[in-house]
Amino acid sequence: MERPAYTHRVLAMERTHRLREDQAWLPPSVRRTRWLVSGAVWGAGGAAIVGAAVAAPVTLVLWKGFLAGGAGALVAADRAGRAMLRRQILKMARGEIALADLSGRAEGELVVVRGTIEAAELVRGVLLDAEGVYRRMTFGGWVHEAAVNFTLIDERGERILIEAAGARWMTQRREHVKYPGTRFDQPHVSPKVQALVAGKASVEAFEQVLAPGSKVQIVGYKTSSADVSGDASGYRLPPQRATLRSGDDLPLVIITQADLAT
Repeated sequence: MERPAYTHRVLAMERTHRLREDQAWLPPSVRRTRWLVSGAVWGAGGAAIVGAAVAAPVTLVLWKGFLAGGAGALVAADRAGRAMLRRQILKMARGEIALADLSGRAEGELVVVRGTIEAAELVRGVLLDAEGVYRRMTFGGWVHEAAVNFTLIDERGERILIEAAGARWMTQRREHVKYPGTRFDQPHVSPKVQALVAGKASVEAFEQVLAPGSKVQIVGYKTSSADVSGDASGYRLPPQRATLRSGDDLPLVIITQADLAT
């Protein structure tokens, strides 16, 4: 099947920031809990490795195994911390609701919903030959993200709109892959990203693209948007569709079904 030609769309969100600032949006209490959990798991893993070395010093010759064990502890700590982080954010929304119930919620109420992504406009990946509603790329101590607005639909056919401005996609960390620097020299790549990798023969990076059809859970603030396929609340007003957006205290948070299971 021939893939349709890519057309540049107006992005609802595009940002590039340092990796160390990637979770600066989290409420301080949630950040503290996340690091406490990660530290506890890493500490337990480290203690087990040290204990094994003390009990059997001869096994120190198997230094590669200990390095692998340390790396495994770091991965486990990161996953545990991120899982706790997700639970804390979902708890802030006080329970999941059906899409059909969203229109009845108060303006500005923080809610969590679940559904499948639909979109007419897409953003193209920088490194991946893929299109979706959100791309996230880590490279050289930096994070680049871009997104477009999209629709969320549930199994009953109910639809709501998702405003991606300010959104955050919570994903698992992945090992970087080496790419030639020329991969970043494309018309749809942010000038800031191009400047950060300019002159480099290769760049270690990893990219994820959130494709239509993905099942996600989203935390956001309820509002309404004009939509010709929505419900009319009066003859003087345009049809409206229930919508989720970012707020002052918490951005719109997207979690994929696969990440929820880890």
